[in-house]
Amino acid sequence: MKKNIKRSFAFNACVAIAMSLGIASIAEAHFPWLVTNDQGHAEMWFGESLDDRTYPMPAKVKAIPIHGASAKQAIKMQAIKSDDLVGLESAKPVDGHQEIAGTVTYGLYHGTRLTYHVEHLSGSDPHKWPTTARPGAALQTIVVPSDKAIKDKGISDEGITVTVLHQGKPLAETEVKLHCEEGHEEASRKTDSNGIVRFSSSEVEPGLNAVVIGLTEQTSGTYEGETYSSTTDYLTATFRSGKSNRDVPHTSQKEKRKVSRPTLEDNSGVLVVPTDLPPLPEELTSFGGAVLDNKLYVYGGHTGAAHSYSTTEQSDRFWSLDLSKTSGSAWQKLPSGPRLQGLTLVAHENRLIRIGGFTAVNETGEPHNLQSQTSVAAFDPATGVWSEMPSLPEPRSSLDAAVLGDTVYVFGGWQLNGDNDSAKWHSSGHSLNLKDPSALWQPTTPPPFQRRAVSVAAHDGKLFVVGGMRPTKGPTTQVDAYDPITKTWSKAPPLPGSGMSGFGSSSFAANKRLYVSTLDGFVHRLAENQKSWQTVAKADPARFFHRMLPTQDRGLLLIGGANMEIGKFTAIDAIQLAEEK
Repeated sequence: MKKNIKRSFAFNACVAIAMSLGIASIAEAHFPWLVTNDQGHAEMWFGESLDDRTYPMPAKVKAIPIHGASAKQAIKMQAIKSDDLVGLESAKPVDGHQEIAGTVTYGLYHGTRLTYHVEHLSGSDPHKWPTTARPGAALQTIVVPSDKAIKDKGISDEGITVTVLHQGKPLAETEVKLHCEEGHEEASRKTDSNGIVRFSSSEVEPGLNAVVIGLTEQTSGTYEGETYSSTTDYLTATFRSGKSNRDVPHTSQKEKRKVSRPTLEDNSGVLVVPTDLPPLPEELTSFGGAVLDNKLYVYGGHTGAAHSYSTTEQSDRFWSLDLSKTSGSAWQKLPSGPRLQGLTLVAHENRLIRIGGFTAVNETGEPHNLQSQTSVAAFDPATGVWSEMPSLPEPRSSLDAAVLGDTVYVFGGWQLNGDNDSAKWHSSGHSLNLKDPSALWQPTTPPPFQRRAVSVAAHDGKLFVVGGMRPTKGPTTQVDAYDPITKTWSKAPPLPGSGMSGFGSSSFAANKRLYVSTLDGFVHRLAENQKSWQTVAKADPARFFHRMLPTQDRGLLLIGGANMEIGKFTAIDAIQLAEEK
């Protein structure tokens, strides 16, 4: 029995799912997208936006049946994997000027049954799109030109009118957001009592557009033998305005997105190889890691299932591994502290500094109650004692930090106070003089960005803030550099790859060069002139929300993290660096 309906739009066109990687919210997720390509074939991918088309597609989503209005049987779809698309493509072109659609139940997520709906209106003439409800559709839209829908009211704006239907009936007071192919949000508003919203011609951009709707109902039941207390449905409905995609060469679409694809250099002298080091004692993502005196240290992190955050799924454990031993090395458990993830750990002289992070204070199965922290503490390996240090000026998690000289710098992150929907994105940076026991955190020149899930590295007298997630435009490959002497920010070259390549990366300077390890497995090295990146190696499996840390032999270690297809893993790999001239 339905007790309460919560109507919500929970999407941001370039926001990536965190899975079990430290930051999960349905407001931050991948969705299936359905379009027709320039040959008239149906295409579907599972990504965070219209622009991100290379995320691995989950098996359940891959099994989605796609139907056309004129077809009694599902359209035959086949797997496709290329540099530009990972997903599904129809074996034959689909009929133009019709609606193609599909529905699939993904499974249970934190007590809710999650179902995805995809819809595409083929052709670029909205006057030819269907104007009646699709029989049996649980959630759908009807999109028509506004001039056609409201001409009797004397309104001449030729935008679009979107009617949202749930079980064939208008869905009132439901937020709908309009996005374009470039991945940014154009407009957002709620449906009226008739389930209708209107977007103007200035909001609907030429090319591919989408509207996305989310609906949560407090309805209990069972799915595949497990009980749920609510159902959550998401609809992505795509359409084209202006020229049909069949009139636009595919190369132009790639040029429009301006994505620099990684090209692996030959004979770079950099190799990613397995090690004989014992694996992590537990699967971890979004943890703190550092190397001090040839010992590897790991603190906290997320240990639970995808999208699930609770006290029992968050680590308060502190581990060390002696890297100097050629055999017989084993992980040692050290004195611990609070449960944290999304924190950072840095080394300075003879101690380790733990900074920020968030703590889940809810139990498993309860609504998320995630609290970012201000805590900063130092660990002395000689005494095995933690000591409190000056707290951050504000709670901060999903941050990173690096030490330059005797000063630690903190950039990126947000403040969680319950769940992600109420998070405050930070637009500040701070530094702390580690040589001065009486020092307090000092503000840096404000960064020209708001990002979290970044990585930060010190190199060549500057602090490099790499990639991350933005509050409104999703993941980015943007890199910014801060000069603490001049107190100025400058743009560094962006990482190669799509926006997702900058999400959950790890960066560190070694052997006089700056290296970044990214979600797609590539290892990038900043060119000596700092005007471009060289793609010098590739890890298999790829990992993100991991740590890449230096060793005494001028190499780097890849520790923890997760892979999009295989989940978390514990094996430690090494990056062997070429000798710099």
